Amino acid sequence: MSSKITPNIVSPPKKIKVGILGATGTVGQRFITLLSDHPWFIIEALGASERSKGKRYREAVKWKQTIPLGGLGLGGIGTSETEKISSTDLRSDDRRVGDLIVKGCIPEEFKACQLVFSGLDADVAGDIESAFRSANISLFSNAKNYRRDPHVPLVVPLVNPSHFSIIPQQQRLHSPSLSKGFIVTNANCSTTGYVIPLAALEKAFGPIESVLVTTMQAISGAGYPGVPSLDILGNVVPYIGGEEEKIEWETLKILGGITDSETEFDKNGVPLKTFDMHQAGGRPALRVSASCNRVPVVDGHMECVSLRFHRRPPPSPQQVREALSAFTPEVQTLGCPSAPRKAIEVFEEPDRPQPRLDVKGTHNGAGVSVGRVRQCQVLDIKFVVLSDNVSIGAATSSIINAEYAVLKGVVS
Repeated sequence: MSSKITPNIVSPPKKIKVGILGATGTVGQRFITLLSDHPWFIIEALGASERSKGKRYREAVKWKQTIPLGGLGLGGIGTSETEKISSTDLRSDDRRVGDLIVKGCIPEEFKACQLVFSGLDADVAGDIESAFRSANISLFSNAKNYRRDPHVPLVVPLVNPSHFSIIPQQQRLHSPSLSKGFIVTNANCSTTGYVIPLAALEKAFGPIESVLVTTMQAISGAGYPGVPSLDILGNVVPYIGGEEEKIEWETLKILGGITDSETEFDKNGVPLKTFDMHQAGGRPALRVSASCNRVPVVDGHMECVSLRFHRRPPPSPQQVREALSAFTPEVQTLGCPSAPRKAIEVFEEPDRPQPRLDVKGTHNGAGVSVGRVRQCQVLDIKFVVLSDNVSIGAATSSIINAEYAVLKGVVS
């Protein structure tokens, strides 16, 4: 990447109060399961729709996680909400996330939070997330609304955390300018899974020129209640609205760098930073063609990838396997607690990875699995990648992004 983030690494405080928007939805529930035992982040506030506002969380949510809600949150909840709960109803050492009172999704309800995670649906996320940023709140979003914003980083934490360097520009250009508020988005779930091995290969062998990717996406990626059973049972649906365009565009922003614009300047005549969309520094334009399919698997997006390198001759399949296995992202070396111990698990077996066997295999779904690395007779190399669409493809990415921001001093 052409631009580096500059703040010094800092030691995180023992407790960082966080909020969750869209807490009753599928992604919001996943945030709760991941944060309930987080070493730094303490759930301070939960936000949801007006029909849930004022209820205890356990009464407002239709819980769909495999971990029981009743066991979550012991010792991991901010005090301001739990103090409202009668001591005769809940002892201080028996605190549970289910007993939090759900708030409305307005900044005034989250003033005690140092950062906020958004699991909101795209239909409502835009204005709400903008309001939180304007209120000087650091927001990490899973929604698509700001992914194409020219001043908002689209970050897959195992790939391009250096894009956090555009946040000062985002804050400066806001009216009025901001000292703390910003928006960081993570990518579409299917984009996230396959750009991780692409980034590892570009790091080892230089630019990639062309990519063909065919996805087999789990039904959990459609949210709850998801795809109708009569459409998906014993069937494959060869269309997911907007998905192919997301993959083809997001890949360029994520794998590209940040450069000075030649046409846009701030009020002082200083060139604005811009995402180069993988075209700066003499690199060839990256062409991506995606085909997306919904398959009858609960969790785990599998993607078949073929690619061509700019380098001639291209690396061998064995060199590719070694590069993938050795890939160590910055969030791992920095010590982000939710980062996987191994970013890419490479399988030698001819029939792996498989969603049923391997989707949680890399640090509870925080990494990805790659298999069937072999020569491509049309391009150069082809392989299969499996990612956990509800973990690294969603909430886990936002959490690692926030951890990185804390360690780099971006969140104060």
